[in-house]
Amino acid sequence: MKVLEQVAQSIVEQTSALLGVSMSITNAEGLIIGCDRKERVGTLHRVSIQVIKEGREVAFTKEEAAALENVLPGVAVPIRFNNQVIGVLGIIGEPSEVKKYVKFVRNHVEMMLQENFRTEAYFVQMKTTEVFVQHLIHYKEWENERELESYCELLGVQFDEPRVCILVHLPSLVRIHTEAKQFANLSLLELNNLICHLFQNNMDDIVCPIAQDKWIVIKEMKACDFPKLKNLCEYAAEKLTSFMEQQNLHCKVSISHGKSYKGFEGASCSYDQAYKTLMVGLEKEPEDAVYSFDSWTILPEIFLEGINLSFLESFADDIEVIWKHPEMDMLVKTFIAYCESSMNISRAARNLYVHRNTLIYRLNKISEIFHIDTQSFEQCLVLYVALKKGKNHSAGSF
Repeated sequence: MKVLEQVAQSIVEQTSALLGVSMSITNAEGLIIGCDRKERVGTLHRVSIQVIKEGREVAFTKEEAAALENVLPGVAVPIRFNNQVIGVLGIIGEPSEVKKYVKFVRNHVEMMLQENFRTEAYFVQMKTTEVFVQHLIHYKEWENERELESYCELLGVQFDEPRVCILVHLPSLVRIHTEAKQFANLSLLELNNLICHLFQNNMDDIVCPIAQDKWIVIKEMKACDFPKLKNLCEYAAEKLTSFMEQQNLHCKVSISHGKSYKGFEGASCSYDQAYKTLMVGLEKEPEDAVYSFDSWTILPEIFLEGINLSFLESFADDIEVIWKHPEMDMLVKTFIAYCESSMNISRAARNLYVHRNTLIYRLNKISEIFHIDTQSFEQCLVLYVALKKGKNHSAGSF
């Protein structure tokens, strides 16, 4: 039983230090796999095989131990896991003195084994869930419904009801991975349990990490329940922030979500919305904790990102003029600020910290370059989209 080998030495060291007694643990083959006297680890302890066969406690006095190979005085008792004897606990010392510790220490060891087994089972389950979710959110690339259905059967979940994707952003976890190499198992379990407690209504709601700093919740939810979702996310952000602070991991917790859809493709679409919403929200509204795909402060940026670049190819020659202009940065910044100030000259001037006449001068220059009416919403809209989409590309290319 590998679960014993994985924790034996750790259990011995912790328990010996706590109780001030010397102890050892052997496996089912009689090999010592944990001992506070480390030179004994890996040696054969033949009497342990006897204890395992008989399934009962055995005591050895100093005189009895002296006549046996690699045996010290004390009490040996079988260790049970799932009603099977998997090893032996030995507490070293005069049997009459150490006997009082036997029951307590054995219960402690068996409890730790159960906890370790649950932890290992949790990580196996989580890994399976992570693989399924990665296939699911990249559905357009995989398009393998049969494989996804197999995972659903394994995990016991269904996708015949509308689901919404929720992303939880925990930036401090990146530091944990880079500095400490791994997140402590106990903290990871606690984090998982907290997110499940906050978002899971039933076992069909899926929770797992998808990146070092992001967790995903794929939750059954109809559109009519969305008014409650914002309150839920805001409450969750508060609780998760408190949890991170308790772990000495101070960070801003951010939560985003898409819309709800049925099926695998729908869940993938909701994830795509939630991810884009998170990225835009962190940039445009960094002080907020919750970002919704249908927020009108978020949608314009996502709309611009979704515009097909081929639509703008016809503007390549015209836009090339602005990229090559010596005042390109200033003119582009001015025009974008003007549009994002609802084409209000006074407001745009305040936002740019320039005089109103300076702004008018710059707009006139833009009008001359593009032959555009800067008071026309339709004309400004087209140029605004072209500049926003093209500003991160090379001159004249989209």
